[in-house]
Amino acid sequence: MSRGLIIYLSHKNMDKIAFDNFFKPYAKNVDQAENILFWQLSDDIIFEIIKKSLPDNLSEADVILDAGGGTGRWVIKLSKVFSSRFILYDLSEDMLNQAKENIGSAGLNDRVKIINGDLAAMDRVADESVSHAVSIYSPISFIQEKGKAAAELCRVLKPGGRLLMMGHGYYNAIASKINNYRASAEELRRLESEHAVKWAPHVPTLNVFSRETMEKMLADAGFKIVCTYGVPVFVQPGMEDFDPENKKQSPVSQALGNPDFYQEVFALEMKYNGHPDIANRGVNIFTVVEK
Repeated sequence: MSRGLIIYLSHKNMDKIAFDNFFKPYAKNVDQAENILFWQLSDDIIFEIIKKSLPDNLSEADVILDAGGGTGRWVIKLSKVFSSRFILYDLSEDMLNQAKENIGSAGLNDRVKIINGDLAAMDRVADESVSHAVSIYSPISFIQEKGKAAAELCRVLKPGGRLLMMGHGYYNAIASKINNYRASAEELRRLESEHAVKWAPHVPTLNVFSRETMEKMLADAGFKIVCTYGVPVFVQPGMEDFDPENKKQSPVSQALGNPDFYQEVFALEMKYNGHPDIANRGVNIFTVVEK
């Protein structure tokens, strides 16, 4: 299960009432997730992959699109490394209302354009107007027309631009449903055949991806594959790490409080997470592509 469930939903997956009911409380708590050490480690891995995948000499003329960027947490992180401007694009009005507060507090109003909309229909973003794009913590897992969303991201990117897209891991979902949920045989058969998972009654059915299916979807949309990572590949979250109020700590999150352990785990993750034979272990699949 991935923290992506807090980031993005499509009205095609969930009706408007359920959508709003889900995000109204979550928009208030989502930014506290980085206080949980499993998610802090995941953030550090993601940030390291982004920094080594995008050029470090971006200028104010460049634009980075955060596709399904929620409360703007990653725009704020990236603004400290890249000199570019940003587009924050998300469907949830509640998340974007929180994003406006966060971006204003960070002094980034002049660098961030906020757009409320569906990633499968990005009409307000012009062709080849975006230098690079990120889509973090699995927005694509919530989109019914996932291939159309990938094609839209290809459309808005400039030639040579890179997209870093994350989706829920297929093999990790199977392992979690067996080991953590003791799911029924019927549910496991459905997950295996449909590449979709249902984590909880209030969460829609989510797309899950292997390295191969993520790469195929993006290649079909017109991208060239650069590398696929698992995030993370060795560390597994505990059930406490999904506490909606972000107050509980799983045993692994508690253990990551030891700085030496944290740094060694991070080093192991970064050493192996891009290996083709290991990426499919990932809680999330994170693929870097280029137009």
